[in-house]
Amino acid sequence: MRAVLTYFVTLLVMLPLDAAWLTLTGGAYRQIMGSLLKPQFDLPAAIAFYMVYVFGVTVLVTLPASKPLPAAMRGAVFGFTAYATYDLTALSVIRDWPLSLSLVDMAWGTVLTAVASCVTVWIMNRKTA
Repeated sequence: MRAVLTYFVTLLVMLPLDAAWLTLTGGAYRQIMGSLLKPQFDLPAAIAFYMVYVFGVTVLVTLPASKPLPAAMRGAVFGFTAYATYDLTALSVIRDWPLSLSLVDMAWGTVLTAVASCVTVWIMNRKTA
């Protein structure tokens, strides 16, 4: 039961952070990516991404962590690795994919996952205290 609760807390922490980021930077992404970007995002694909990504964060970071700071550090590593996998693959196979976009996105994935992991563990610790 703790694993399921941790999963949903991680999801509820991560979604508003990522939504805020995408709202603030969406125009920049659209300008940089141009015709590569779909006119509308694919909701089922976005849902699948969050389900899988949060599962990974939960199993590898937030569930095993007992304190917020180590969770943040592990979250940063997980976020950097996951986002770098996507961004560096895109950089290597998509014509005109900008390095700047990869660097910004990898930085965001690192920060997003670190913060979400830290806050989740903090919340879960308070819930069980």
